[in-house]
Amino acid sequence: MNISHLSVLNKIEEEIRQARSAEKSSTMKKHVYTIRTLCEMLLDEVNAAGEETVPAASMPLRQSAPQFNRAEKLQADDGANGDSIFDF
Repeated sequence: MNISHLSVLNKIEEEIRQARSAEKSSTMKKHVYTIRTLCEMLLDEVNAAGEETVPAASMPLRQSAPQFNRAEKLQADDGANGDSIFDF
């Protein structure tokens, strides 16, 4: 059975509306779980079609942590520059 991705997206929107208007957290949880299931189903369909799931342009860029050069040792006047944190 081939279901249109637009009909799945419409069902997701309907579930979102119902989750927003839910008065009980248990009811909201059921709608959120349904949304998750529909999203997984849609992603599986897209993956089976061989299409890329997330366009590269929409992926957030990660900033790399600053790189420190550990080869240079800090020279102190009192000679407290050992390799261990316990060298005083």
